[in-house]
Amino acid sequence: MAAKKLNLLLTSGLMKFPKKIIKIDNSIHSLLGYRGYSNWEVGIGTRQEQDWRDVVSEAEQIVGYPTSFLNLRWLFNDEIANTAIQLRKLVGTNHPLLKSAKNLLIGSKSNLQSVGLIVLLVSKAAGFNASDFMRDQYDSGVLHSQRALAEIVEMKRTGHLIHKTMVNLQEKQKHGDKYKDLLYGNKIVLLTGDYLLATCLQNLGGLRNNAVTELISSGLRDLVEGDFFGEHDAANNPLPTKPKGTHCSRHYEWETEDNLNKLGSNEFLGQGKDEWKLRTMLTTGSILGKGCQGVMKLAQRGEQMERDAYMLGGHLALLWQLHLDVKDFFTHPYSYSLVGAPVMLAMWEYPQLYGHIFEHRVEGVPVEYKQLYYAVRSTRAVDYLTLFLNEEFDAVMRYSDKFPVEDARCSLQKMATTIHTEALEYMEK
Repeated sequence: MAAKKLNLLLTSGLMKFPKKIIKIDNSIHSLLGYRGYSNWEVGIGTRQEQDWRDVVSEAEQIVGYPTSFLNLRWLFNDEIANTAIQLRKLVGTNHPLLKSAKNLLIGSKSNLQSVGLIVLLVSKAAGFNASDFMRDQYDSGVLHSQRALAEIVEMKRTGHLIHKTMVNLQEKQKHGDKYKDLLYGNKIVLLTGDYLLATCLQNLGGLRNNAVTELISSGLRDLVEGDFFGEHDAANNPLPTKPKGTHCSRHYEWETEDNLNKLGSNEFLGQGKDEWKLRTMLTTGSILGKGCQGVMKLAQRGEQMERDAYMLGGHLALLWQLHLDVKDFFTHPYSYSLVGAPVMLAMWEYPQLYGHIFEHRVEGVPVEYKQLYYAVRSTRAVDYLTLFLNEEFDAVMRYSDKFPVEDARCSLQKMATTIHTEALEYMEK
C-alpha cells in the first residue's frame, strides 16, 4: 500500500523531491518533538531546507494562512515583550530558555513538526457543509474557529516546551557564580510558560464548545503525564525500563482506547515497541491527534470523521518521532535519546543491552553512548525500524485517503512521504 501510494504521488507530478536526502526544517513555530538534534553540513543542509520550505509554503497557500506567523499574535504583546527584555540578562549563562526562544522566533533545524499547519491542513482536507455556517465564519475552506483551535494547540505545546527548559538547580555548588542567573532564568521560564498556557485556556473557552474544551484539556493532561512516565536519571532525562521478556499478555493499541481517559498504563513499560508508542502518544501524538479531532467537532463532521482525524494525527506524530529518533541515533552516536526507537527496539530483542542503562541508573556511571551505539547497530534494529516506518507511513496514507479535499490531502501525504524517505536514507548510510 505504501509503495503503491508513493508511486502514485510520483507519477502524478505531486512529488518533486530530489533523490538525495531531503532536509526537513521547521518553520518559525515548529515545536513538536523535544529531543536534541543538531545541524547537517552547510551545502547539503541548505538545499534540503529549501525543499522543506517549498513543501511548507505550498501547504500554507492551501490553507490560506501563513502559519509561520501563527504565534506572533500571541508573542508580540506587552507581557511577552517585558519577558523578552529580561532575557538579555541571561545572555552568557547558557540557560536552555535562550535556545528555545531562538527556535521559537527564527526557527530551528532540530524540531520538525508544524502543529498548527497540520491541524489546518486536516481541517481543509475534511471540508464542511457551507450551509451550516455563515459566510463570515470561514475563509479559504477553513472555519475561523478551526484556525483559533490550531493556534491554541500549537501554543499549548509551546508553553509546555518552555516549561521543560527549567534547569535543575538542586546542586547549587555545581553551577557556581551562574546560580543566581540560572535561578532568574527559571523564574522567566515559569512565568512565560504559565502565561501561554493560561492564554490557551482563555481562548479555548472562547470557542464555547464544551466537547472541544474537554478534548484539548485531556491532551494537555497527556503532555504532563508524559514528562513523568517511566524512569528518569538524576538530571531528569527519561530512561528505558528493564525489558520484561518476549512474552507479553497484551500490546498497547492506542487506536482502540477511549482517548478521553488515561492513555495506556504502566504495564507496557519494559515492552520495547509498546513502551515507545505509549511514550510518543503521551508527549506528541495525543495533542496533535486531539487537535485534528477537535477541528472536526467544530465543523460538525460527525463521529467517524472525528475518529479518522484523530488516527491521522496520531500516526503522523508517530511517523515524525520515528524520523527524529532515527536521525538522532544515526547522526549523533555520542549523544542520543536513550528512549528513542532504535535503542528501545534493540533492547527488546536483546535484553542484555539494558546493562548499559543499569550501570548508569544504579551505580551513577556515565552511559557509554558509543559502545551502546555499536551494540544496537549489531542487532536487527534497523530491520525493525524499517518495518515500523513503513507501517506508520502506510497508516498515514490510509487515513488521509478518507478525507475528500484533494489539495490539502496531498499536501499532508507529501509531508509524510518526505520524512519517511529521509528516515530511510539515514539508516542506509
